[in-house]
Amino acid sequence: MAINFAGGTDAISYAGPGWQTSGCCTLRMKTTQTTANAVPLSIWNSSSRNGFAFILNNTANKLLAHAYGVDGSSVGFSFPSTTTVNDGNEHIIALNWDTNSGGANAFYIDGNLEGSGNSAVTWTMAAGETLRLANQPSFWAAYVGEISEVAVWRRQLDAVEITGWLAKKGSPAQLRNGLIFHAPLVRPARDRYGAVMTGPTGTTVSDHGPVIYPRA
Repeated sequence: MAINFAGGTDAISYAGPGWQTSGCCTLRMKTTQTTANAVPLSIWNSSSRNGFAFILNNTANKLLAHAYGVDGSSVGFSFPSTTTVNDGNEHIIALNWDTNSGGANAFYIDGNLEGSGNSAVTWTMAAGETLRLANQPSFWAAYVGEISEVAVWRRQLDAVEITGWLAKKGSPAQLRNGLIFHAPLVRPARDRYGAVMTGPTGTTVSDHGPVIYPRA
């Protein structure tokens, strides 16, 4: 059961557990978005945009994985998908990142490699930076659709884990090595290991659980 975001102020955000210079972020999403430049997930500073996000282009029906540098304007990486995601079907999104200049990054949808390359500049995610779902600050449109199985690891996942497990709808909880955040976004609502959640906001966004910050 995924959480359904109906646009407007519908949103969920989390205080970050301390993001790493290298890691992986995954989620499942299902949408037929009609508003341009909606952001289903971001981990970036609301004023400088330093960090990364997934940006949905509803005209091309593609998803962009994009990172901004420390100045908020230079681009760390930018990978537009070739896979159509704005089609009402569930898609599994995965991003391996490395914030160091020259660090290796790779973007996957449904186990298919959409883009890869080295960071052009250094970019960072500050310790405790907010992970936001659906409604982003200011410029970006509100996301309309479903999101589930959001997870972050302090390491990059290998191809077998991404294509052989996650792309086949295996739970991120089974890949516990380095898992630092996991929000299945299903009921009943409960919390483990002190996750701090803001919201949810909106009539179709409900409490959920478990939200897990595994112990080191």
